[in-house]
Amino acid sequence: FSQEELHNLPVKLRTQFFKATDDEAKLVILAHVDLQHLHFRKVEGRNNNVLTCVSALFNRNGNLVQGMEKTVTMRLKDETLQHKLSSGITLKTSFDVKPGNYLVRLVVRDSEGQLMSAENGAVEIR
Repeated sequence: FSQEELHNLPVKLRTQFFKATDDEAKLVILAHVDLQHLHFRKVEGRNNNVLTCVSALFNRNGNLVQGMEKTVTMRLKDETLQHKLSSGITLKTSFDVKPGNYLVRLVVRDSEGQLMSAENGAVEIR
């Protein structure tokens, strides 16, 4: 619920929306995570880390409208990790919303390095 931003983990926040009708829209929150600064723990030949991503929508009065948490468990082979280090990963969360102004809050944290980022964004759906 804090609005403070943190940038310990390289995350880029993007939003998109699609109007289905005049009264309904789908808001998509995209979190692109650069994996180059993450620490991975090697277990049985795999590079392990867990990302927790929380996306939340607040109305213009600061009240929570919706929130969703996603967990991504990474157990990557060395060759997959090398590919992901150059491309990163994108986490996608969708919300069904009404037209209006929203504050988007995105918090991403990893389990190994205990790095965290918190980003804010604004979106207006007419």
